[in-house]
Amino acid sequence: MASNKLFDAAYSGGIQHNRLLKLDTPLGGDQLLPLYVKGVSRIGRDYEFVVDAVSTRSDAIDIKTLIGVAVTLWIQQADGTYRSHHGYVHACARLGSDGYLTFYQLRFSSWMHFLRLRRDMRDWQEQNGQQIIADVFDAHPQAGGAYRFDLRQAMPSYSYRVQWEHDWHFVHRSLEEAGVFGRFEQAEDGKSHTLVLLDDLYFVPKLDTEPVRFVRTGVREEVDGFTQWHERQQIQSATLTTRTFDYKRPDWTKHVSGDVSRHDNEVPAQGEVYDYTGGYTWGAREHGDDQATVRLQAWASEAQRFHGIGSLRSAMPGYWFTLVGHPVHDRGASQDREFAILSTVWTIRNNLPGMEDVADFSQSLRSELAGVAAAKQGGVAVRHADGSEGFFQVEVEAQRRRTPFRSPREHEKPVMQLQPAIVAGPDGEEIYTDSLNRVKVWFPWNRRNERNENASCWVRAGFAAAGSTRGGHFPMRAGDEVLVGFIGGDCDRPVIVGRMHGGATPPVWHTNGLLSGLRSKEYGGSGFNQLVMDDATGQNRIHLATTSADSHLHLGYLVNHTGNARGEYLGSGFDLKSDAYGAIRAGQGLYVSTHPASTKQPFDARPAASQLINAESVMDALSQASVQHQAEGLQQGHDSLKAFTDATQHSVAGDGSRGRTAGGGTGSANGFTQPVMLFASPESMALSTQQSAHVSTDAHVNIVSGQSTHIVAGKSLIASVSDKISLFVQNAGMKLFAGKGKVEIQSHSDNIELMANSKIRMLAATDMVKVAAQQGILLTSGGAYIRIKDGNIEIHGPGTIDVKGAQRVFNGPTRMDVNNPAFKDMPTKRLTLKLNASPDAPNSVPAGMPFKLFADGALVKQGVIDRTGYLPIDHHVTTQNYKLEMANGTTHEIPVPGDYRGDASNGRLANQGFQFHEGAGSGDAPAGDRAEHRSRYNDLLNPPSDA
Repeated sequence: MASNKLFDAAYSGGIQHNRLLKLDTPLGGDQLLPLYVKGVSRIGRDYEFVVDAVSTRSDAIDIKTLIGVAVTLWIQQADGTYRSHHGYVHACARLGSDGYLTFYQLRFSSWMHFLRLRRDMRDWQEQNGQQIIADVFDAHPQAGGAYRFDLRQAMPSYSYRVQWEHDWHFVHRSLEEAGVFGRFEQAEDGKSHTLVLLDDLYFVPKLDTEPVRFVRTGVREEVDGFTQWHERQQIQSATLTTRTFDYKRPDWTKHVSGDVSRHDNEVPAQGEVYDYTGGYTWGAREHGDDQATVRLQAWASEAQRFHGIGSLRSAMPGYWFTLVGHPVHDRGASQDREFAILSTVWTIRNNLPGMEDVADFSQSLRSELAGVAAAKQGGVAVRHADGSEGFFQVEVEAQRRRTPFRSPREHEKPVMQLQPAIVAGPDGEEIYTDSLNRVKVWFPWNRRNERNENASCWVRAGFAAAGSTRGGHFPMRAGDEVLVGFIGGDCDRPVIVGRMHGGATPPVWHTNGLLSGLRSKEYGGSGFNQLVMDDATGQNRIHLATTSADSHLHLGYLVNHTGNARGEYLGSGFDLKSDAYGAIRAGQGLYVSTHPASTKQPFDARPAASQLINAESVMDALSQASVQHQAEGLQQGHDSLKAFTDATQHSVAGDGSRGRTAGGGTGSANGFTQPVMLFASPESMALSTQQSAHVSTDAHVNIVSGQSTHIVAGKSLIASVSDKISLFVQNAGMKLFAGKGKVEIQSHSDNIELMANSKIRMLAATDMVKVAAQQGILLTSGGAYIRIKDGNIEIHGPGTIDVKGAQRVFNGPTRMDVNNPAFKDMPTKRLTLKLNASPDAPNSVPAGMPFKLFADGALVKQGVIDRTGYLPIDHHVTTQNYKLEMANGTTHEIPVPGDYRGDASNGRLANQGFQFHEGAGSGDAPAGDRAEHRSRYNDLLNPPSDA
């Protein structure tokens, strides 16, 4: 039996000497003899060898002792030396037994196979691709010291990179994106192997048996070369155009385009591939060019490939050779005969005794290898000195070395789904955002990062309203729970699509479902700002509030709202309140009214204007009566009231000429012509304060009542008027009573006149009537008179003088002197008028010119102007206007500052005049045109009508 031949050979010692295959395992020498081998290796991927082996041990091998251990398969080269293939067993099976022999099957690969066994969820921030790959490799003990980078161009750096899959998939998609591929170097001692990551075929080494011969089929002797060689070409797309989107510069159109013909592609190509690669897949244009180049080079590589079959024992992916002896390639250029091996498939049967009769187990390689050998496609028999015959065949896929190689993109990014996350930030920092309101988030799956500023990259947020200089902004705060999506499903492009309430972030209003709105929170405190919309049936309301100064605006059906509870009824309407200050400003007018709205126009002030017009009529009628009775008229007050009323009735047309209005905003509405304030009510109005009330105007104060005006003072009623007081009663007379104290009437600079159409009655109920005069007293009636003057008394009359009394005394002279009151002058201050400071002044002072100066129409000074042009006077604070009349007929009207409308300081500036500056020193203002100065001063004295 064959098994006996194999058994006898195994126990004879040195069974593996000079055989085609040898196998080293931790079990020791000759414990497992390799029978059949099927091996596959590809550049940019892994390799795997399937080995059928036989054991002569009397005891069965516990196959789990072989799982994960390192083994070495040695393949004899044409020169008798051996090339090692080191790896780790990842599968082992017991195929069966035949007599004293037990058959096993081992599968081993490089340490890269362990990447298939580990899956992780993690991220990298601001890291280069090489370090990211190294971090993944270093998580596997077998990879320690077993890889290196031989790159012409460094891998790209990433602001954010996420792994969401097995290490195998993540590493290969990262390498494919960067155009990096791997090859393996086997140690000469067979005890290790090294993964070399490179990006250029010119970095791969040459085969030891270079050059490699091509020999026609039918040659009987074993040839260390190829007996079959064919070329395959396929059409590819001609151009690639890619586009990305940069949210930081959305105005830039970022796209790159490339042609496959630029990458040593000799195969006809056609068509364009246009690909949107996603958001922010590259920043600088050169990075986009690099990405496109990698894909174009992959197309060029796949467009033309070469396949060979033979017995080249040294064939290994990641090596290059020169093909000689081929009738087509020998006519080509030398560089066109240089090929890089991309993949290798080994089919080997060891040359051990009795191999032809080894039992064929169901999972064994025996039948597959027998079929390959029978096909005679290029494999050769390999004989041992003892007559045993083996078989060796190798299939290779290659491409010209000058054509760039890139691994096909077979590993796509995982498509992400929505995920919850927690907003993170530095310890103790409640708000941590940037200029785009981006935040850092911590994902529950992240076991490496803490909930701090390093939790993630800056993540954008999708807000309900966002736009250029507009939108709704609610910056997220540490601890907020958010819902994170991924743009295009890309794990490296997270975006916050919403916020969620949870156990740590409960909603502020939640129990009854009636309350909607917005609430913010005070930074570092417990205060807040809120807008509440209450949709309770029949109790709709809006509450705009802040805890700062307990300020709020409450509209609608007012209830006491605290936290999540709707409290008692507080009234209906609106409530505007603050514990601090308040201000209402309207630049073109303010209307406050309790009149019911008859139209939708908010400035419809017709009810108030009607009442004001009635007041005008009352004033006009009483003014005419006053003038008729020689009292002062009310014309100025009437004109002021009419001007006010007219200002409240002004039609304003809507402006529909600006841009897009959807046809609305046209028509007209009432407005104000002046920025006046109008308060109106169909019922009573009251003003109440526990302190003082103040009313101040620069013009007139009109008080008009349709019935009576009542003034009550708890202490004194004091009035001080700079010009005159005129009181007129049309019908029922006047009463001036003092319950206690004096009634004093004084005229300090003129007469007191008492007139009556009927009687004048003077009565002192408990004392006397005392009449005294400095110049005399005259009593007259019907032509008779009594004059008391200069110490004399004259009693004259055209009729009878009747003197009666019980006694008559006409004794010698006596006198009684009366001290007349000394009236104080009005307060004054010194004022100097400068004649050369007027807009109408001549170029020189009119010295020697006579003048008269009037104050409010009264002559206060006259004389001759001196050479200085200064007129010093005593100015009474009540004076409103001065008029200067010159002897040559020139008249100057000089207003007093109080008469200036708008800014009262203009009056002070006007009285100061202006300087001509022609001889100004360096410390004064620069010289200017006199006409310009006069023009400005004239504008100051005569302001425009809208000033």
